[in-house]
Amino acid sequence: MTARSPLWNRSFMYQPRTQFKVKHILLIWSFIFVCSWMGYLKYSNYVDLCREYTITTVICDRYRKGIITGSLCEELCETHTIVFGRCLSHLPSQQVYSGYIKPTAPKQKIKNVIIKFNMEKLMSTDPMVRESLYSKPEKGSSMDDFRVILNAYLERKLGDGDHTDLMTRIVGVTDINYDGKVTLAEAKTMWALLQNSEFFMMMVLRESDHIPKLEGFCGDMFVVEEAMVDRVYGVELPGVINMLLPNSYKQTMDQWFTPTWPQKAHIAVGMLEFVEEIFHGPNGNFYMCDLTEHSVGFTDKHEVKVINFANLVPETTLAQILRERHCTANTDCSYAENCNTVCDSHTQQCTGQLVHPNLQKVCVLLHTFLLRGAPSDIKQEIEEELQKCLSLDATADIDIQLTHSLVLNSLKSTLWKKISNEKFDNSNNHNKKNR
Repeated sequence: MTARSPLWNRSFMYQPRTQFKVKHILLIWSFIFVCSWMGYLKYSNYVDLCREYTITTVICDRYRKGIITGSLCEELCETHTIVFGRCLSHLPSQQVYSGYIKPTAPKQKIKNVIIKFNMEKLMSTDPMVRESLYSKPEKGSSMDDFRVILNAYLERKLGDGDHTDLMTRIVGVTDINYDGKVTLAEAKTMWALLQNSEFFMMMVLRESDHIPKLEGFCGDMFVVEEAMVDRVYGVELPGVINMLLPNSYKQTMDQWFTPTWPQKAHIAVGMLEFVEEIFHGPNGNFYMCDLTEHSVGFTDKHEVKVINFANLVPETTLAQILRERHCTANTDCSYAENCNTVCDSHTQQCTGQLVHPNLQKVCVLLHTFLLRGAPSDIKQEIEEELQKCLSLDATADIDIQLTHSLVLNSLKSTLWKKISNEKFDNSNNHNKKNR
């Protein structure tokens, strides 16, 4: 048998190595292709969703023409001390950005803010629709005319009642230079802002500690304080990982990135207090119709801030929307994600009564959030309270409002008692160490 040549042995020896390199090259090119495609999609989405240049151009043009005004117009259009940051928009019509206001005095600090602007009418192809935003009040209108228009609008949105305090508050914000007079540009600006449901709800609930502070506005763009954390729980994953990771894993990971349990209890109490505030408050009842973990954030002191007002709908508005809708079951009477109202079987029309009240929706959000890491001495009690809360149903309870109040007060009391004990124990331990 003839011996194999050394050259043949050498080529045979290097063959797997060549195949190994080819595999790696293919993997690298595949990775580059996927990343490039993701980059292209992200860029195209950014162009569609993020239009800060259009916002500033349109608003500043109207400001310079004297059509609109605002407490932050000079900062936006003249001194350029309002800086747009990260784009947070989910819809082209609803523009949202993080940003900051530069200090104008030596001892001032940079103020982190959220910038919001509704582009729905601006995106219309009809010129009449685009200009209708600033159609009221008309030139030559008096202050009394503005109050009449304003009162009619409040009654349409909130129902009949005494809205004097709310109107006074709105007029006070309208008067940007505090001279006791409202110019036509100021009135037109406020009218345009009130067409934005989010700004409208900010005005209605402005006295609440759970509403971000209004920093100012220019035209129908308004700026609010930024919450430190813009979600109740969870972490924002990079785009590729977020697409590839199954929802079950994402939900599990979300629960890892939460505050300590006493902090979570403090956040939960804040959410329950807000439910109390919008439940038959001085301006009526309001429904949370699209509640997610992104709807609520909190500060560095774990004080709850509602950061998405688009999900808050006045009871009167919801009744108007569903009044003409025919139904055979409660599922036919749905609005947005979380608002299902009762179907009247006799008239076969939707009513304004929610199947599940706000508290039940909040408890869905808090269930896993509160039970994970809960102290063993109180976990069972909290679980029982949450189960009562989750079972709230207007179709099964004759007096749902009474049950709603009892369950809310009981859950809040249980959490407060535990928080107070934790603070008391920590205070005692601190005093012992000091001795």
